[in-house]
Amino acid sequence: MARKFNNVKSPLGYSPVVLHGFVSACARLARLRLPTAIRVFRHSAFYVIFVSAVFVLTAPAFPQASKEYQLKAVFLWRLAQFAQWPSDAFEGPDSPLVICVLGENPFGDALDAAVRGETAHGRKFVVQYHRVIDQIKTCHVLYITGAGPRQAKNIAAAVSGRSVLTVRDIDGLASSYDTVVGFLTDQNRIKLRINLKAAAAAGLVLDPRLLRAADIVE
Repeated sequence: MARKFNNVKSPLGYSPVVLHGFVSACARLARLRLPTAIRVFRHSAFYVIFVSAVFVLTAPAFPQASKEYQLKAVFLWRLAQFAQWPSDAFEGPDSPLVICVLGENPFGDALDAAVRGETAHGRKFVVQYHRVIDQIKTCHVLYITGAGPRQAKNIAAAVSGRSVLTVRDIDGLASSYDTVVGFLTDQNRIKLRINLKAAAAAGLVLDPRLLRAADIVE
């Protein structure tokens, strides 16, 4: 059963104050060229508390990626900033935080561009692309493309024993097993669904601010 943490209801399920500020920010972003708009959006305070993005931007900045996946690229590295890994998930204090894409690459160059110059918990990002799970040696955030619940379960079993924040696109139906985070695209919006059991099994601690902005599956 999914539930949403919202203290004040609005037509979209968020507080009027947050919505007013977010809509104002979107209006400003819509007047910017897309590369500038993405830079502003990904550092916006509204991103932290409103983890549901509206596709209000214009022409694509990266020809290989749709607007949807340009935003999902930002979501992936921002998720890393709101998750804590056990210390033994890294080889050393200077080890990078590795984002892996398993399967077809829907991001083009957008994910590499999104993480350029960014950090999480003082660690730089490294992006890797893999066709099969056996190729993955080190991974902290794993985005699985084209996987349903059964495939996601098998992939999670393959990385069990390692602290990996698994992510996939979902269709809105909750399953007995899922990735830690699901991206649900609904009427031009990206919403987050978080599976607390999967997060606990991976040894991850998620920031309460992230949980308050997501649909929770227990």
